[in-house]
Amino acid sequence: MADDFDAIVVGAGFAGSAAAIRLAKGGANVLLLERGAEAGVKNLSGGILWGHDLDTLLPGWQEEMPLERHIVRKRFGLLTKERALSFSLADPAWRQRPYVAHSVLRARTDAWLAKKAEEAGATVVTSVPVERLHWEGHTVRGVEQGGETMTAPVTILCDGANSRLSLGTPIRARPHLAPEATELGIKEVYRLDPGTIEERFHVGPGEGHAEEWVAGLFPEGVMGGGFLYTNQDTLSVGLIVQVASLYDRGVYSHDLMESFKLQPVIAQRLEGAELVEYGAKLLSSGWRSRPDAFSGDGWMVAGDAAGFVFSNGLVIQGMNYALRSGLEAAETALAARAAHDASSARLAEYGARLERTGVLADFREFERMDEVKWNPRLYSTYPTLATGLAHELLRAPDGPRRSLYRLFREAQRAAGASTLALLEDGLDAAEDL
Repeated sequence: MADDFDAIVVGAGFAGSAAAIRLAKGGANVLLLERGAEAGVKNLSGGILWGHDLDTLLPGWQEEMPLERHIVRKRFGLLTKERALSFSLADPAWRQRPYVAHSVLRARTDAWLAKKAEEAGATVVTSVPVERLHWEGHTVRGVEQGGETMTAPVTILCDGANSRLSLGTPIRARPHLAPEATELGIKEVYRLDPGTIEERFHVGPGEGHAEEWVAGLFPEGVMGGGFLYTNQDTLSVGLIVQVASLYDRGVYSHDLMESFKLQPVIAQRLEGAELVEYGAKLLSSGWRSRPDAFSGDGWMVAGDAAGFVFSNGLVIQGMNYALRSGLEAAETALAARAAHDASSARLAEYGARLERTGVLADFREFERMDEVKWNPRLYSTYPTLATGLAHELLRAPDGPRRSLYRLFREAQRAAGASTLALLEDGLDAAEDL
């Protein structure tokens, strides 16, 4: 019996839609399934789109995609409950066309990408919460939903970090959503007049500002960071918190969000803004498995479902890796279609493509970064130490100025930072970075 489709893609996010567009443009009969009422309604992002992976797939995408603002400045910093210490990068190249970085709202961009998949020839069906994969022995041959089976020689899973379809199957090559490798993203969107945004963040029309903070203002042991960036007439504000650090602490995510928003610097950013949207999602970052863990007989996994969220402690990126992995999965599926072979040996080319395009190399390069990133002192001791030292260095003293060494030692004692811990953390960071 002939298959219903050449390929089935589950999830119409950046990975899924990119895969469907490339497959359709390559002549494949592809089905793109999305559980939300529309693509993007169940997705959100706390990052910036560096969209060069779209250049070959959708030439001229910058003129058509519903982008918010092109980013001209990024700020990084440390927060305590009362203080903030930060530095900014303003790059003249970011002000020149074609712009390299953009703020986006996923409900808009994902819907646009799904429409592009449909225009390319893909069959796009929303409001379909796929129940399970259709297995024939050890081979995936499509999906099942509502008593109906839709078949294809290749199925590409792009259904997010909490991939329901891979639960209880051989597809998971690591523990499902291990707490130490899973983060909770929380995001709120606030409406604010475009002119006020531009005046408040010192940007021009169409220009945007983004910032990321190490949040040293939560209860002891809770580890996370905050972000804020400008859209056309809204601000996106949120947190990313390690799930394991929330266990048995009696801490609730909404309280953490309130603490972040009440920090004086963040509160000033939000003055006069109106809350219009709230969302949350799980992130599973840094899947450091062998290349053959991403494919098997009749299946491939891409985007968040593959753990392709990159974080090195200063930046977090997921959309770019979603796009690239979706495209490489599509190229692999097209080659399998031409060869009439969707075996694990043939689809292993996907892992090789991820290697060649640098996706796996990026994660491998920073594979020990979590040991630095999830050091509890980074979210308590060091923000207090850094902001306290800066406070003493920059203020006008009542009497004679003290030496930098004495100021550092006093700030060190006030933050509870032992010299041994500083040395150990410094050595660990030098080794892991």
